[in-house]
Amino acid sequence: MAELTVFFQRFLTLITAFLMLLFPPNSGIEQYKQLLETNSASIGAAKIIEAVKAKDAEALEELMCQNIKDNVNNLSEEVDELINSIDGEIIESSYRIMNDYRETRPGRKAVYQVGVDICLKTPANTYYLCMVWETANTFAVEETGIRGIVLISEEQVLCVIEATEGVSAWHE
Repeated sequence: MAELTVFFQRFLTLITAFLMLLFPPNSGIEQYKQLLETNSASIGAAKIIEAVKAKDAEALEELMCQNIKDNVNNLSEEVDELINSIDGEIIESSYRIMNDYRETRPGRKAVYQVGVDICLKTPANTYYLCMVWETANTFAVEETGIRGIVLISEEQVLCVIEATEGVSAWHE
């Protein structure tokens, strides 16, 4: 009986090890599911609204994807310009989820991006922040966050900050 128990334990260990090789616990699928829950566009929109209301350029910059951080010249100045283009204190804010882009590729690669429109009202004007928020990326987590953001007032574009690639599209 003891030999049968030992055999069964070894068999289960081998099966478990084999399955973990095929489906690692931190696989892209699990990471993708976790990011959908912890990095949703709603969470991103709330953080962006908070940063803009507080005029916290550093917090807004932190929400940018790595591509923007690496490729936008004078990013800090660009973010300051975006925030300072909003005249007055924000007295009302709202957002709506617009469209999404998702794609999967071989090798458990997946990207999920969401278009979000944020409305910011001041006593002087109404502003719109139109952005693409990358919720999930199974092969480059550092690319999640803002992929592109545009500040508009009275149908006039005031500021644009965007990644060099992968704005509502695949990127590697």
